[in-house]
Amino acid sequence: MHPLETVILLLIFVIGLALLARRFHLVFPILLTVGGLCIGFIPGLPSVSLDPSIVLLVFLPPVLYSAAWYTNWSDFRRNLEPIVVLALALVLVTSVGIALVAHALIPGFTLSMGLLLGAIVSPSDAVAATAVMKTLAVPRRIMIILEGESLVNDATALVLFQLALATMGTGAFSLGDSLLHFLVLAGGGVGVGFAVGYASFCLHKYGRLEPTLETVLTFVTAYSAYLAAEKLHLSGVLSVVTTGLLIGHKQSRVHSPVVRMQAVAVWDFVIVLLNGLIFILIGLQLPHVVTAIKGQSLSQLVGFGVLVSVTAVLIRFLFIFLADTISNQFRQLIHLLPVFPSRKHTTLLAYVSMRGIVSLAAARAIPEQLPNGRPCPGRNLILFITFCVILFTLVGQGIALPAVIRVLQFGQQPTDYLSRHEIRQRLSKRALVEVNQVVRRDGLTGNVVQEIIDRHQAQLNELEQGVSTTSLNQHKLGQKLMRTAIQSQRDELLALRDNQQIDIELFHELENELDREEIQLQNTDV
Repeated sequence: MHPLETVILLLIFVIGLALLARRFHLVFPILLTVGGLCIGFIPGLPSVSLDPSIVLLVFLPPVLYSAAWYTNWSDFRRNLEPIVVLALALVLVTSVGIALVAHALIPGFTLSMGLLLGAIVSPSDAVAATAVMKTLAVPRRIMIILEGESLVNDATALVLFQLALATMGTGAFSLGDSLLHFLVLAGGGVGVGFAVGYASFCLHKYGRLEPTLETVLTFVTAYSAYLAAEKLHLSGVLSVVTTGLLIGHKQSRVHSPVVRMQAVAVWDFVIVLLNGLIFILIGLQLPHVVTAIKGQSLSQLVGFGVLVSVTAVLIRFLFIFLADTISNQFRQLIHLLPVFPSRKHTTLLAYVSMRGIVSLAAARAIPEQLPNGRPCPGRNLILFITFCVILFTLVGQGIALPAVIRVLQFGQQPTDYLSRHEIRQRLSKRALVEVNQVVRRDGLTGNVVQEIIDRHQAQLNELEQGVSTTSLNQHKLGQKLMRTAIQSQRDELLALRDNQQIDIELFHELENELDREEIQLQNTDV
């Protein structure tokens, strides 16, 4: 089969899984995992080889940049303490714990091999968990912490991944040198990310690029941040995350509505494509991986996978409960409220330990040869165990997650954010005030002017009476006032976000609505 035919076949399979997920209300990452497992056992499918040296380069930058772009910096900063503890300390403890267990219980597994495996499977992936949680009554703060942890822990894990590979190549390990190396990688990666992000911000703001080129620039930014840091032997992951956070926070002020809507559509497509391809490609390679592992039966291999999965889950439970206990005692001494109001919150946070695309990409990125030229020991076994861990956590825990949430009974969650109705009301008030100011300042008169004023007044009246917003008909003679109304709502929406009065998901949703209105208005220009 021609490589292009193979790619098209895989894309069709991914689209089919997406349709199934939507039809039966399934979580797409969970279905991808099962689909990737099943596709490997379909006879007659081609064998696909993937160069380990380009796996992280191809898959990680866009996935991480997209996740960071959608992250609310204010929420991230407010929850920095638990995020850092989970993304740094928990990853380190999990990696070491898995290394010790694997070395003790898996025949032929050295400590360095165990550390490599631990680094690969230690970072959690919150995509599937948050997809489930959004449909249930779950404290918003737990989702923010999980998403923040998932964003940063990849960097910690991949630095450990590099250290483990170096240790396997040299046979030497120094704790002091490793810690210093980690700090240099992390700090340097953040610095490069800020530099690339600021350069991209200036290009977006002052470059006057066409919308299509601006969309291309977003991809160039993601890959440039990663490549620049890696070229300097720094953390490409933290560089991409930093750039994504910076541009994501600034994009509302530099991207035009056309760019924003076009870029979101393109990026959504790319992320679905990359997630689908990595799971399907690993699934195609899984039978060959199992065949290449000598000396163990399939049942033994599955047993190793279950062992590592259970170890990872138990370590997360023990660590989070212990860290929460210590944190509460310390906070009590300095008269601060605990991070979580009850053990229910801690239990849910500990339960959500799904692994995803980063673990899969890292496992596939293990080189066939170490820097010293020797074959990488246990490569296929580590890849198989990684897939087992993802299957165990993502599918097993993911399917049971709704039941766990219902048992915990969080109930209706209070929020500091304004409701959708309150925000729409504020936007409509701001639009009416600004339109009236323009009318008075420019001395505008006529039926069209009065029609637009009446339309906004009617819209506001309906909102104040609890009726949903009516759609606005565009009119050529009213373009100036309509642009004023849209811009004033945009300014008010940004003020709500900057003052932390609106949920970030609702912010993006309402921003997209304003984008659509402005694009429709632009399409009426003569």
